[in-house]
Amino acid sequence: MSGKENIIIDIEHLSKSFGDKQVLKDISLYIRKGEFVTLLGPSGCGKTTLLRMIAGFLQPDEGKIMMEWDNRGGKTEFRDVAGIPPHQRPLNTVFQRYALFPHLDVYDNIAFGLKLKGVPKDEIDIRVRKVLKLVSMSDYEDRDVDSLSGGQQQRVAIARAIVNQPKVLLLDEPLAALDLKMRQDMQTERHHSRDERGKDPADRYPYGHLQRTCQLLRRRLHR
Repeated sequence: MSGKENIIIDIEHLSKSFGDKQVLKDISLYIRKGEFVTLLGPSGCGKTTLLRMIAGFLQPDEGKIMMEWDNRGGKTEFRDVAGIPPHQRPLNTVFQRYALFPHLDVYDNIAFGLKLKGVPKDEIDIRVRKVLKLVSMSDYEDRDVDSLSGGQQQRVAIARAIVNQPKVLLLDEPLAALDLKMRQDMQTERHHSRDERGKDPADRYPYGHLQRTCQLLRRRLHR
């Protein structure tokens, strides 16, 4: 951590293999608060694997992931998140597969995490309706998620992530199925979210979306 200031994630010498195939080798990088970071590389180079390790869905073979943490006493500390399950980490993730709950409607999918945290019902309603408006899904709150198009499901997945106001937002091609206007609106909102709350999305985009997306969004590129 020497020479690094205002860090929210510090990845140190991370390596990961699947069988005899090494996907990541000795990866080190850090992310500061309020920063947008894009991981850039060809398909299969390990971008999603790295995101899944940060999120807690995979464990590294070597190295460690340090993350800013609010302890039970309300104080902020910096700790190794090894062994901490995804739902206990101070982040939310939107992957290429949206992982919506088929037995819940749009509203309850978005509200799910807030209910688990015990957020008051009135506050849940305010926050859910705000993000529904943001992703242009206000008229769909009672709809079954299986009846939605791919782009609409992606919007619900994004809304479900940002409604929790996480310290870190991990996005794996989150805007690929959205039209251009919606993509620009979501990028603008993510900048506003960072400016208003100091949240820290770490983003990954495919080559096909890089040119315009990175012009609008990026702060640092890691190749």
